Amino acid sequence: MSKRLTCLVCPRGCQLEVSDDLVVTGNFCPRGIPYALQEIKEPKRTLTYLVKVEGQKEPLPVRTDVAVNKSLIFPIVEYLNKLVIKAPVTFNEILVENILNSGANIIASRPRR
Repeated sequence: MSKRLTCLVCPRGCQLEVSDDLVVTGNFCPRGIPYALQEIKEPKRTLTYLVKVEGQKEPLPVRTDVAVNKSLIFPIVEYLNKLVIKAPVTFNEILVENILNSGANIIASRPRR
């Protein structure tokens, strides 16, 4: 049974089809093939989120520096919900190294004083 995907690598949004023997069709550019195979075998996403800053009302936007397995998204969110960081924070500063042994760091998406 084949699987249909929409490619997210570029703005074109090709409708990809991956057969049972992992042959990818429907891609306009060659970047769609590794994307489709990754999505079938081990889907990953870059996570963006907000964390609390001690003594401030406005939360700080953060993200993973690399894509993480989709199966880790909710455990990482649970971890980040409990996290309270202290200012000051610089742009792209690593706030949590190798979160949940995912290989990804949580970094600040903007500075905070």
